[in-house]
Amino acid sequence: MTKIFDTIVCGGSLAGSAAAVTLARQGRSVLVLDKAEFPRFKLCGGLLTWKTVRLLDVLFGETPETMGEHGIIKYVSDRYAIRTFTSTLAEGTVSYPFHLTDRAELDNRLLYHVRRAGAHVREGEEVARCDPESGEVVLKDGQVFRGKYIIGADGAHSTVRAAFPEVNLRAMRRFTAATIEVRIPAHDFPEPVDRPILYIGFVDAGYGWVFPNGDHVLIGICGLRREDTHFAKLFRAYLDVLGVDPAVLCCQRGHPLPYGSFLHDPVHANALLAGDAGGYVEPLFGEGIFYALCTGMYAGRAVANALENDTDPGPEYLRRLHRTILPELNGSNSLRWFLFRAMKLFGNGAISRFVHLGAGPLGDMVHGKRSYHWLKKKDWDF
Repeated sequence: MTKIFDTIVCGGSLAGSAAAVTLARQGRSVLVLDKAEFPRFKLCGGLLTWKTVRLLDVLFGETPETMGEHGIIKYVSDRYAIRTFTSTLAEGTVSYPFHLTDRAELDNRLLYHVRRAGAHVREGEEVARCDPESGEVVLKDGQVFRGKYIIGADGAHSTVRAAFPEVNLRAMRRFTAATIEVRIPAHDFPEPVDRPILYIGFVDAGYGWVFPNGDHVLIGICGLRREDTHFAKLFRAYLDVLGVDPAVLCCQRGHPLPYGSFLHDPVHANALLAGDAGGYVEPLFGEGIFYALCTGMYAGRAVANALENDTDPGPEYLRRLHRTILPELNGSNSLRWFLFRAMKLFGNGAISRFVHLGAGPLGDMVHGKRSYHWLKKKDWDF
């Protein structure tokens, strides 16, 4: 007979690990399925903000010190720069340093904690389809598992989300960004990189990044697709402006990034969506690590309480999202379009003036000390 788990978590990355560890530590039977073998490459700038560092400590007991010991944190800087191809628009310091990580090592470490908490983890197991009504999950090789609940944390191409009948996939695709990232040795970059650098003004509704990462540098672009945008050509032009020799490129990858496609109702029957599967990425700077961890934790808490009290996890999950997460994403989305339109009307200097008017509060907004909703002080429930 097929074993029935309290919860099947599809996806073992950030959102899945947060959900699974939350449930397993309450004694619930949890099965985590992921098509990858960890550690695996993950396209991501790997930047941790203050709120992310705090949440990693709460959920996993991981601090900057412990993550440094395990080779996860590769660089720390309290400085930043925002540039165009021809000038620096803004640069300065923030109230808390950015921590730049190796995402493959971070994800692998969090999955280690999931196993220690008692969850069953099966790597190299790809989900082919699921039924949110019955809780049935079918793998590509035909294996069948059942859970009282399913948490879809399986990324931008979510199989769990595909089983939701009322998700507007066309709208999600419209607000999904194309991304390309490469990793090169630091000595092959034309200048020392000692801070996160964003490049704007060369891609519609998007940006480029150059992040320090230990003895390497991460270089990438993301932006919403337009009919006349050829991202491969755009990326080559970006590298040319940066002065990067194509011969030194390694690990070039592309991947879709939710970029304003977040769902307001990520619940159907006995299934909940978290992380990229629900589109939970901050739409201005593309911060996804925190929102994956937080929505995964919220999904895990809601399911744990539903199992404890024989109730429906959907209402609790939606309350947490609408109270804490969605105001940030909606505020960020409004700010994004305001800034991009201001750049078109008044030039790139609009960004410079905007940042210089409130550099401190804006830095705190990115870190989560203040809200994207009118820069009000932000209180998190963890």
